[in-house]
Amino acid sequence: MLALLLPALVSGIPVWIPSLAAAALLVAAFWLMRRSALSWSLVPWQLILFASGLFVVMESLRGLGAQAVAAGLLGSGDGPFDLVRVAAVGALGANVINNLPAYLALEQAAGGQARLAALLVGVNVGSLITPWASLATLIWHEQLRRLGVRISWWGYAAAGLILVPVMIVPAALLASLA
Repeated sequence: MLALLLPALVSGIPVWIPSLAAAALLVAAFWLMRRSALSWSLVPWQLILFASGLFVVMESLRGLGAQAVAAGLLGSGDGPFDLVRVAAVGALGANVINNLPAYLALEQAAGGQARLAALLVGVNVGSLITPWASLATLIWHEQLRRLGVRISWWGYAAAGLILVPVMIVPAALLASLA
């Protein structure tokens, strides 16, 4: 599935089309091979509602002029320190509101290719500090909880506080080569 999905995601086709096709193929495969594995309880309904609400809030803020605030926070320039700043603001945004809406809120103000790469680094790597910063983390936590695996959020945050700066700075500096 990944061999088909990854090229489709970068083909220029709107992302929702290959994503929907991949999901439909996976459901069809399970329907044919392991029908008992399919259950409505597998869908993280609370997280879907949470994410939908975040996107509504972010779109509302965009309509209220958040673009100017985002531009001020991100600054300008493509130098190494400018890109570290973009990544740091992305990381902060991800930990305040979540990585997906933070990216959407900052994307238009980011600017060029290197700045967008630094923003992607920031919102994705930076989201490893707080549990709510990434929907993927929340989904995995829910799955682990269902399986009886306990994760300490304090330990998660402590590891993130140490690792995130170590990962973001070099990655943002590499974005300057893009």
